[in-house]
Amino acid sequence: MKWVGRALLLASFGLFVLLLSQYSVKAAASDEKVTTSNVTVNVYVSISLTTAFANGVEFGNLDPGTDDNPSTTCADLGCNISVSGDTNVNVDILMKANANLTRFPGTEMIGWWNYTWNSTDGTYPFVQPGWELNITQYDNRTARKVGDSVAPGGVRSWQAWLDIPPAQTAGSYNNTLYFCAHQEDSTDCGF
Repeated sequence: MKWVGRALLLASFGLFVLLLSQYSVKAAASDEKVTTSNVTVNVYVSISLTTAFANGVEFGNLDPGTDDNPSTTCADLGCNISVSGDTNVNVDILMKANANLTRFPGTEMIGWWNYTWNSTDGTYPFVQPGWELNITQYDNRTARKVGDSVAPGGVRSWQAWLDIPPAQTAGSYNNTLYFCAHQEDSTDCGF
């Protein structure tokens, strides 16, 4: 029986050590790992044209051989191109046309089409000289931009005038104008 007593004593001691070890060995209460996070915020650009542009840039009825005929819809800087306040970069504003003003039906064109602009946000307090409209591609030269480095919320006031050559064939002429804004000094308008 001696060995049974020792076995019981040993079993009791083992149970005691097991119970005690539960309380004396502490499990980790927290653990920490490290990683990084990152994001790239995309460029967002948005412009709008004022209501004066809604029916197009109109010149009305003009006589052959007349120069500097202002647009009836955009005279005296009457058309605005506005950069949305939620645009997140300064932008350059460019324009182009699909073709010169072209008579339909027919293929005769009027090629001397001018535009100018100024700013209502204080960066250019004067009217820029007129430029002949570039067709089929956006012209990124600083002097030809409708707006150069326009801040979000900025506005460019725009006007146009047209020269009608002598002996220009009678008829209605039209084309399509495009305005594009992109992050300043980039080439995102496809030229």
